[in-house]
Amino acid sequence: MTTSSVSSGVPRDSARTVLITGSRAPVSLALARLLGDAGHRIIMADSLRMTLGSASRYVSRHYRYPPPRREPEPFHAAVERIVIDEQVDCIIPTCEEVFYLAQRQRTWPDRCELFAPPWEMLRQLHHKGEFIELVRQVGLKTPATRLLASREEASDYVRKLGADTAVLKPAYSRFASRVLFVSADHDLPAGMHISPAHPWVGQQYIRGALYCTYSIVRDGAVRAHACYASEFTAGVGASIAFKHEPQTDLLAWVRRFVAPLRYTGQIAFDFIVTPERDIYPIECNPRATSGIHCFTASDRLDKAFFGMNDSAGHGTDNGTSDCTDDGANHGANLGANRGESRPIEPTSARPAMLTAAMLAYGWKHPRRIYWLTQLWKGRDVIFRWKDPKPLVAQVVMLQGFWRESRRRSISLMEATTSDIEWNGE
Repeated sequence: MTTSSVSSGVPRDSARTVLITGSRAPVSLALARLLGDAGHRIIMADSLRMTLGSASRYVSRHYRYPPPRREPEPFHAAVERIVIDEQVDCIIPTCEEVFYLAQRQRTWPDRCELFAPPWEMLRQLHHKGEFIELVRQVGLKTPATRLLASREEASDYVRKLGADTAVLKPAYSRFASRVLFVSADHDLPAGMHISPAHPWVGQQYIRGALYCTYSIVRDGAVRAHACYASEFTAGVGASIAFKHEPQTDLLAWVRRFVAPLRYTGQIAFDFIVTPERDIYPIECNPRATSGIHCFTASDRLDKAFFGMNDSAGHGTDNGTSDCTDDGANHGANLGANRGESRPIEPTSARPAMLTAAMLAYGWKHPRRIYWLTQLWKGRDVIFRWKDPKPLVAQVVMLQGFWRESRRRSISLMEATTSDIEWNGE
């Protein structure tokens, strides 16, 4: 057990006891530091013994629960016991354990909030085909997308592409680890398993800039928002550097989407934005993502989680017009209702990054000088002088993932989530 030593950003009688699950993830460490710096008491938990969170000085106590994917009932029992014993006010999931927690959303004590949407909404948003259908229902533009339930359907889809290019990916997946870019002459990999129980989607390939957003939403209102360009990635997958770039039309898009859902929870989107500023959503992650790294302690992100920035102090966003129903994608037609509180946005100009990944992958960037400049300016999301132990824990944790990947003949990235991920079961 470690004892936190944090600033008193909120009055003592307003401080919450927060359970952050998925303490292996860098985003969970960032969240613990942000909420801890604001004066809240932080409890963390994971199915791993050694994690980033377990080593942090911001964490009052760390628990180990059974892996939710393999032992869902013991997992639920363990989390319920933590909630009762620690008198938890709010559970904030950060990884795909959110799907298992949401299945028991109504079983927590009345005083404890699970900061997540209902399970059925989570399922739809996580499914890459059903998410696109939800976007269509809201009246927003989408890439042409087709659900594929067999290899035959996938082969037929690819064969009919003609001169076009498309993207194939599992309906339930993460990190873009199994994405395929295909054209009409493309042969499907021999080991590509597609079935009604494990569907894939085929999606129109759209040229443009890739942006990622991360938002904290309560009752359909965006309370905090970050947006960053996906400039540096680990392969074709996850971003490894994060610098907030305000994009008013993307914020308006997020507002338009979450409002009719009355969404509550963390939510993130990947977008392709064309040179004409047409916005195409590619996928949704209804959980914490790396956009949280854009925030710093002075941004007081806890106010967004706990509904403290509903009115005064953040102004109103009067620069956009009301929503329309014509499906247009430009900022002028995507604005939220006048008078909606302006969300908390990152104020730091320094890029945040996974420094080890930037060293391993970033040098491949075509603008090498730009990479070196960003590397020099950046702040590491793991290491802090006043909280150094998570850096050591990261090495121990990665060694464990490497052994798991060798034992099961899976990639290192897949090993990091194999015991917590949810694939439509």
